[in-house]
Amino acid sequence: MISSLGLIEVVGLVGAVEAGDTAVKAANVRLLGYELTKGGGMVTVKIEGEVSAVKAAVDAAVMAAEKLTTVVSHLVIARPSEEVAKMIESTEEECQCSCEEAETETPEISEEKTVAEHIVEEKIEVVEVVEEIEAPLKKK
Repeated sequence: MISSLGLIEVVGLVGAVEAGDTAVKAANVRLLGYELTKGGGMVTVKIEGEVSAVKAAVDAAVMAAEKLTTVVSHLVIARPSEEVAKMIESTEEECQCSCEEAETETPEISEEKTVAEHIVEEKIEVVEVVEEIEAPLKKK
């Protein structure tokens, strides 16, 4: 059972590696791994340990990662429930299986094409106002 859980979500793998490295060096925590999101380039780094150690590790990791990339969010959960622990420790295959088991309806896509807006092109006349600007300057 996880005593405390820390999550740091950053954009890009380099920032995630920096966050994970800093976290394990800053406090007595264990790196659980990372997860890549689908799209957006976000990576979530997962750590565990005692509450105070995880808080210190997450704070240090956020500061280090912000120097390289965008930190999307971070979270410390003291004594997470067993269900949350299962979710964090689940493998990608388990996630895919549970997604395949849940049947969802696929929305029907109409092949009708509709015009969202009509674009009207207009000619714009360019008028120079050089004379008006130069005239007051010559009087001085």
